[in-house]
Amino acid sequence: MKSQSKKISVVIPSRAKNLKLLHNLFSCLDKQSFKDFEIVVVCDREFTDNERNNFKNEFKNYWLLINFFSHKNSSFVPHSEWGASYVRNFWIDQASWDFIQLFDDDNEIDSDYLKKALAYHDKFKKWYSKEVFITPTLLWRNTTKIQNQWFSWYKYWEARPQIHFLEKHQEYAEIKMFSWNGIFWKREIMKTVRYDEKIAWIAEDLDFVYSIREKGYPILVFRDLKVYHQERDKTYLEEAWIWNAWSSYQKIRNIFLRWKKHANFQEKLILLLWSTWWISIWLSIKAYLYWDKDKREIIKGIWKWYLEGRKLILE
Repeated sequence: MKSQSKKISVVIPSRAKNLKLLHNLFSCLDKQSFKDFEIVVVCDREFTDNERNNFKNEFKNYWLLINFFSHKNSSFVPHSEWGASYVRNFWIDQASWDFIQLFDDDNEIDSDYLKKALAYHDKFKKWYSKEVFITPTLLWRNTTKIQNQWFSWYKYWEARPQIHFLEKHQEYAEIKMFSWNGIFWKREIMKTVRYDEKIAWIAEDLDFVYSIREKGYPILVFRDLKVYHQERDKTYLEEAWIWNAWSSYQKIRNIFLRWKKHANFQEKLILLLWSTWWISIWLSIKAYLYWDKDKREIIKGIWKWYLEGRKLILE
C-alpha cells in the first residue's frame, strides 16, 4: 500500500501520574495495523532522572518507539509563561515524521485507527486539492454515547459553541469547530498554524481551530474514526471549568482573548453588551450554589477578568 511509506508521530501530552491510562493507550497503539509510527510523550512537569528511568522501564515490553520529554531534558518553560498551548507547540517541534496524530493520555482507539486516518487524509487531500485536518468521533468511555463530533457555529449570545452531530446518512462532514485534542494533520502545516501561548489553558483548542480555518484548511470529522474517552468523573464546577479561583479567571480571560483575535465588530459588540456579562453572572451563581470552600475567590476570579477583558476589547 502506497501510504505505508509515510510515517506518523503520535503525540501524547501527559502528566504521567496515572500510568494505567498510558498503558491502556499504548496497548491500543501496540495493536495498530499501521506500524510506521513513533510516540512522543511530553510531560508538563519536572521529572527526576530516576523517574525518567522508571518510566522507560514501565513500558519497555512494548515494541513501540517511545520518546519521552519533560522539563528536565528540554528548554520547556523559558519560552512561555506556562500552559497547554506551549506544551502542544513544544511537542510539535519534537515530532520528526510526516504526520502528527494528537491524543490525550485518557484515550483509547481501535486497531485500524492510524491506517484509517492516513487513508482519509490522502483521499480528501486529493478531493480538496489542499491539505486537510482529520478529526474523529469522541465517545464516552467504552460506550456508543457521543461526547463530541463537531460545532456548527459560535453562539455569541451565550459565549459558547453550538453542538451538532452527524446526521444518520452522513459518514463524514466538513466542520467549523471542535474543542478537544484528537486531530491528524501534516507536520509541515504546523509551521504556519501554532497554538496561541497567551491562551494557555481552557479552550486553547477552540482558538487553534479558528486559526486553522483562517488559513483556509478544511477540517473533517468521521463517524467510523473513533476515540474512546476514558474521562474521569467530574464535579459540576469542574465541568464548567470554575473549580477554583485560577480556573474561573482563565475561563473568562480566554473568552476575551479569543474574540480579541477572531471576532468582527458586531461580534465584539455582542460580547461586550451581553455575552460575557451574562456568562459571568451565570458562572457566579453556579459557584455560589455548588461550592462551599472557595466560592468567594472563584467569583472574584470571574469578575476580575470580566473587568480586565472589557478594557482589552476596547483597546
